[in-house]
Amino acid sequence: MKFLGVTCLALLLSTSLAARGEEIPVDGFLQSTVGEFPAGWKTYPLQMGKAKRVYRIAKEGEEKFLRAVDAEFLSVTAFRSFPWDIAKYPYLKFRWRAQSLPQMPAGEWRDVDDHACGVFVGFGFASALKYVWSSTFPAGSYWAKKPGKFVIVAREFGPERAGQWREVTVDVRGDFEKYFGKAFSGKPSGLAVLSDGEGSRQQVACDYAAFRVSDRP
Repeated sequence: MKFLGVTCLALLLSTSLAARGEEIPVDGFLQSTVGEFPAGWKTYPLQMGKAKRVYRIAKEGEEKFLRAVDAEFLSVTAFRSFPWDIAKYPYLKFRWRAQSLPQMPAGEWRDVDDHACGVFVGFGFASALKYVWSSTFPAGSYWAKKPGKFVIVAREFGPERAGQWREVTVDVRGDFEKYFGKAFSGKPSGLAVLSDGEGSRQQVACDYAAFRVSDRP
């Protein structure tokens, strides 16, 4: 009976692990130093001085995360190379927390592309999906800024949940095929973040944490 009990426990544990699936960390910022630009991340040439004024590591309890505050309207991107097997791990997961959103009239997104939180998945240098916490367009809406190459998708909307951590799961392969209208079988080139208040000349701020890819949603 004892053997049977152990066997049942092992089966339950393996079933539970299978249900959770397999995840690969992209960056939980464990190797980064609080107050500094995140280790392993880059920005465009000659932009590092600006990027260091926007993106710094912060910590709450035992968790480190990336804090972005664009108070100078710098509109600078930070990115991390991370090619992964999208066929095996189609889902990107992360957490974000909008701290300060731009206030803009509804529908102005296409004219002023500002947002507190923005996460890109890059496909080389010419193509990307961008997931944003929008101030103007409801969650689930999208804008093909460059059809077939660059699409912005609203995953969260408005100030109602500002100040709260929100878990995000995106089906990268499914979204690529949905928004670009073609199959993707290669590897994404990496991730980027952009918290940007340049167009509206308003301060924006967002926290980002726990980037990883997964075989299950």
